[in-house]
Amino acid sequence: MANILSWGKPGIEYVKLENGDLPSTPVWKAFPTPVENTTKLETEEGESKEAKVEGGEVIATRKNVSKYKLEFEIYETDDLTAPIPDNDGIVLDQYAVRLTPENTSAKGFIIDRASVSVVRTWDSENGGKIKYTFTALKPKTGKMLKQYN
Repeated sequence: MANILSWGKPGIEYVKLENGDLPSTPVWKAFPTPVENTTKLETEEGESKEAKVEGGEVIATRKNVSKYKLEFEIYETDDLTAPIPDNDGIVLDQYAVRLTPENTSAKGFIIDRASVSVVRTWDSENGGKIKYTFTALKPKTGKMLKQYN
């Protein structure tokens, strides 16, 4: 049996939350195809806490939860309406976001509740781009990052 890798051109969809929850019948909207090699999920390992006794020996450790951010860029073309409205990079609403790998048999992921930031850039080689960053927030139930098929 072949291993299925979750790589390649992803599909990224989003939905605006209602009072911190997914709508009862969510209508997922697709982002345009991201700029090549800009889509990434960053995980920041949770902080470690150590209980030490005199002499510096560790007698117990505890780990805080990890933090997650999904980042990607899209081209800002002349016919593009920004998928998520912002006010100079600030987005007041919260969103859910999900990523489906190019091979739909592979595992994707969903962040049920996230804050969003928007950064616009321009350079002479690529023109205008919009960078979206979804920072996972603790949902009412479950994990911040969930498997999605």
